[in-house]
Amino acid sequence: MNILITGTSSGLGKEIFNELKKDKKNNFFLINRKSEIKSKNVKTYNVNLSNHRLLKNKIKKIITDSKKRIDLIICNAAQGVFGYVDEIKIKEFKNDMDVNFYSHLLIIKSLLPFMKKNQYGHIINISSGAGIVGLKKSASYSVSKSCMQILIESIHQELVRYNIFSKNIFPGPTKTNFTKKNKYIKHKVYMKGENVTKISKIIIKNLFKKKINIFCQKKTFGAFLIKTFPHLK
Repeated sequence: MNILITGTSSGLGKEIFNELKKDKKNNFFLINRKSEIKSKNVKTYNVNLSNHRLLKNKIKKIITDSKKRIDLIICNAAQGVFGYVDEIKIKEFKNDMDVNFYSHLLIIKSLLPFMKKNQYGHIINISSGAGIVGLKKSASYSVSKSCMQILIESIHQELVRYNIFSKNIFPGPTKTNFTKKNKYIKHKVYMKGENVTKISKIIIKNLFKKKINIFCQKKTFGAFLIKTFPHLK
């Protein structure tokens, strides 16, 4: 299976890759900013996802290297600028959107014609509870994750007839470098986050399910229920 993963330098992306690489039949096409893994079945493409011109060139290389076949896309890379809305600059909002949403939209749109031709594929968005419910001091991050979540729900309905399944997987509070470095995670829910290896294994178990939204923890599913059925609050 040919697998493309974004954001594999550290954290959840790295752990997902480490679990999936145990199957020697898998070939990997990894997009990240700096790390490079030297292995027969792994190709790494270093690019800042906010640089869409360079990303387009990397995608062309991936299409060639994969012989026009990517079976599984895992949209994992993310960044966030945190603070009150009036403190966050417009260019910072834009940069979060460029990395978290538009870069993955570009990857998906570039590879979809080949997935359709092959009549097979899975597109995974590693989503966030912040994309369900807006959180204090996280508007920029929340907006970008919400956009990605809705995109996945839309294309799921468009692509089922091609045997292509898109889904949002919500890890829930997880102890990673990304959460540790941001002020908002001082909230007790995030401080008690699950181990990243445990969550990566849950994600992998759900990669090929055909549900649109999958929740790794009850906490995030609870946020989804409250948003969908506000009278439960």
